[in-house]
Amino acid sequence: MARKSVKSAVKRLRQVVDSLRRPAEFGKLQAVLSALELQVDDGDYHRHAVTRLCEALLATAQLYSVPEEVAGKLEEAAWAVVALVEDRR
Repeated sequence: MARKSVKSAVKRLRQVVDSLRRPAEFGKLQAVLSALELQVDDGDYHRHAVTRLCEALLATAQLYSVPEEVAGKLEEAAWAVVALVEDRR
């Protein structure tokens, strides 16, 4: 069940990123998110990798100066993913 929750949480991250007005302009953000999706896709993810990818996603969002409203949602969604993988331990 936890694996499904992690995938659902990552889908939420995708929704937040896709809510940007011009998501194609955020290519690096999309690339980090794609790596995260790949990591959790089959359910056999490594929690350290997921955590680091979430951190990279947030760092990349800062570099892009993502709008504050979206940045807040992104941060909330990313830390929700981290919390889920940490609970799996």
